[in-house]
Amino acid sequence: MFWFKTVITMWMFMLVMMVFTRTRSEEDSGVSTNQLVAEGSASARVPTKNRRRKSKDITTTEPHVDTHVEQSAEQHANPPKRRGPSINHNVTRYLQNMPEGFKIPLTLDKATKAFIGTSATDFATELGIIVRDVFHMRFHKWDSVPEDVKTLMYEKLEGKFELLRTDNVLMEYVNSRLHIQWKRSRGVFSQHWKNNGGKTNPRLARSNMHGDCRNQDDWNHLCDYWESEKTRKYSDQMELNRRKRVNISRGLSVDSQSCIQNCKFTLFDP
Repeated sequence: MFWFKTVITMWMFMLVMMVFTRTRSEEDSGVSTNQLVAEGSASARVPTKNRRRKSKDITTTEPHVDTHVEQSAEQHANPPKRRGPSINHNVTRYLQNMPEGFKIPLTLDKATKAFIGTSATDFATELGIIVRDVFHMRFHKWDSVPEDVKTLMYEKLEGKFELLRTDNVLMEYVNSRLHIQWKRSRGVFSQHWKNNGGKTNPRLARSNMHGDCRNQDDWNHLCDYWESEKTRKYSDQMELNRRKRVNISRGLSVDSQSCIQNCKFTLFDP
């Protein structure tokens, strides 16, 4: 019993000493803090609660720069190099190596009523050159093109190709190809006008003439036509109609896969 009381007494003495030591350390820390306050430290001038800490992530606000404007200005200052217009140099060299007066023959397929063979490609290239260099864009419908202008284009083609003017089927096909090339050229010019701000900044689009246009007068005439109220309404209506069209998917969509799965194929021996 005596040993038990002795152990209890020692444990209580140790507990009192631990509490006393902890209290003494807190008093010492308080004294040091009071000394700093008395000396006029930073803690005395700025309270801890109101002190602002510097942010680790320093964000600087820079003036907004439009990259599109910079790119357009750079393109105008240093325009990219592009290949020049086609001059059908292969046909010219081929005719130079042939006897004088030789012309490239054209073969018309009776089934398709179209030119076939290697000469068909050269003929298509020559059509584009003639429409670009000879035909002016002051006529907005093919039917309104005078016959003398069409005759001039036929004569240009006859300088390199065997063009039988008496063959009505052949001349009908040539006329349709000229019409298609004329329409395609106008489409390219119109898209170039739109890409250069034709609908939002007509003055800028007028100053950026397409490289294949014959001269500035033709380009100004086309710009006047596209800027007219009638043409704008027609163009907007056509764009609206194209948006309503349902494009047929060329990929393997769910409907196409199910259609292919439901199809039945039969193999026949040759």
